[in-house]
Amino acid sequence: MTMLPADEDYAMGLLTIFSARHVRPGESLRADEVASEFVSRNLGRPYDYDAALAYSRERGWLRCELGWLRLTGGGFAQM
Repeated sequence: MTMLPADEDYAMGLLTIFSARHVRPGESLRADEVASEFVSRNLGRPYDYDAALAYSRERGWLRCELGWLRLTGGGFAQM
């Protein structure tokens, strides 16, 4: 998947959801809830969420595990 400059902005928006919920490194949120909140907070459209998630995973900010998104120490540092 090609990364676009806006993907970093979407990924940073994605991290604001974790920040707003006071998620610490190693803690997780349900992926479907994060996706829904991303769109409902007008952080982007569903395909922007997909790009944000891909960017975050590539940078090691988030890990996808069985329908959950786990915040890493690197992701926490970016918040």
